[in-house]
Amino acid sequence: MQPLRPADPAAIGGYPLLGRLGEGGMGLVYLALAGGGRHIALKVVREGLDDPQVLARFRREAQTVARVRSRYAAAMVASGLIEEPFWLATEYVPGPTLRQAVQRFGAPPAGTCVRLLAALATGLGEVHAQGVEHRDVKPSNVVLAPDAPRLIDFGIARGEDQTQITRTGGWNGTPGYVAPEVLREQAFGPPADVFSLGVTIAYAATGRPPFGAGPVEAVLLRTINDEPDLAGLPAELAAPLAAAMAKNPADRPTAQELAVACGAPARTSRADSGDRPAAPGGLQEGFASDSAYQNITALAGQPVPADVATAVRQGLVPDGHGKTGRPRRAGVIAGAAAAVLVLGSAVAFRYIGGGDGDDGDRTPTGRTAAGATVTADPRPSFEGSVSDLSEGRSGFGSFLKNNIGRKVRLKVGLNMDIKVTDGKGAAIDISGAEHDNVIFQVWSACEGGLPENGKPEIGRCTAYHVNIGNDERPWRGLNFVHGEFTFQGNFEVSGGADYQGQTLYSLLPVAAD
Repeated sequence: MQPLRPADPAAIGGYPLLGRLGEGGMGLVYLALAGGGRHIALKVVREGLDDPQVLARFRREAQTVARVRSRYAAAMVASGLIEEPFWLATEYVPGPTLRQAVQRFGAPPAGTCVRLLAALATGLGEVHAQGVEHRDVKPSNVVLAPDAPRLIDFGIARGEDQTQITRTGGWNGTPGYVAPEVLREQAFGPPADVFSLGVTIAYAATGRPPFGAGPVEAVLLRTINDEPDLAGLPAELAAPLAAAMAKNPADRPTAQELAVACGAPARTSRADSGDRPAAPGGLQEGFASDSAYQNITALAGQPVPADVATAVRQGLVPDGHGKTGRPRRAGVIAGAAAAVLVLGSAVAFRYIGGGDGDDGDRTPTGRTAAGATVTADPRPSFEGSVSDLSEGRSGFGSFLKNNIGRKVRLKVGLNMDIKVTDGKGAAIDISGAEHDNVIFQVWSACEGGLPENGKPEIGRCTAYHVNIGNDERPWRGLNFVHGEFTFQGNFEVSGGADYQGQTLYSLLPVAAD
């Protein structure tokens, strides 16, 4: 958790703020105090943001989260959607994410993994019974609270009666965890959540993602075509996880069937929309007596302040802080990973999307008909806006191809969403501060035009992927200007390898001349 800044308000929606938990390109997440001393995570859209799609997603998220009633999902507390600042408050879930726990401690014991699968499948079953799909189940969206795990971040979830808000050819989710039918046909549904849960628990039980790591396009193609790598999986998990990750969604169990297969009691009625369902008998008690699980949850770190006075003493709230102003501009990501609640509706990764950038000099000298600026010596430059199927207008992909091995100046607008990753290209918990790079992907062209459904497909359409930064040369600098993400700076271009029409480029930050 980070301290409040002078521009931060003292309270939002009547809830006193105790510190910053996280920050996204379009808003912030605060730790706040509700009645009875209960802590909440309060998500706020950045004031002045006029992107109607982002605001529509945020409102949809609030509507969706309000419907979720599960012992194993973070519950909504309140929201403010009428006037700025727009905000959404959910229960604060203390504890590490499953991803953090595996990275620090390795794979939990088999019994703990079975218990996790039973609880999370129960939670998904309750969510599905209420007509909601999560759509981004992954290790960083599972928080290991001391009493039981919770599914969090319903930022790209959708109710069965809600209209999808996305661009042509896009899908929501995280590579390596998204179901193959979503990649192929954008066919969402409860079975896709079951697939993602299976991948998540397989990662927890083995310490590695079952569809491998590496370039994004390679992970996607393995997800579509290859069987998951389940080597080393405990015997008691082999059958349920293999079923959960079946390629054909019709062959997968429902979330409730998966929970029962792992020892959770069967439910005989639809979860109601009132109070949260009670925890199935034995599951909650099992976590309380699971020493391995309890040792993991100790990773949560410093306790949160009980009140404003304590937050002041801890340096989280400036003494005398009482501004009524609203959140101002800030960087891409910050805050404690224990919060694990971010602006999923605003920065949720869509595979047709994403990018961001660094500051640097540029020297435009000529302009093309499409508005892109390309400069020759001493350092080639590109300035322009990029979107899917815009290669003929922007020429950004050709610019990268023609400048492999060279240092270039870039000022690029990306009319798409982003994916923040670690230095190896793996998606990370967006609420962490340790991000190293950004990956975005642009569809270049489709053989014979777009498919009948109007959505690009791997194998028929070509694309290029751009990875900015790595472990040795990390990069940060996302901006959101005039309705699109932008990045700029000086970079060295490398890569150019092609895999079934998918070309990967890397941009490593370099000093200006």
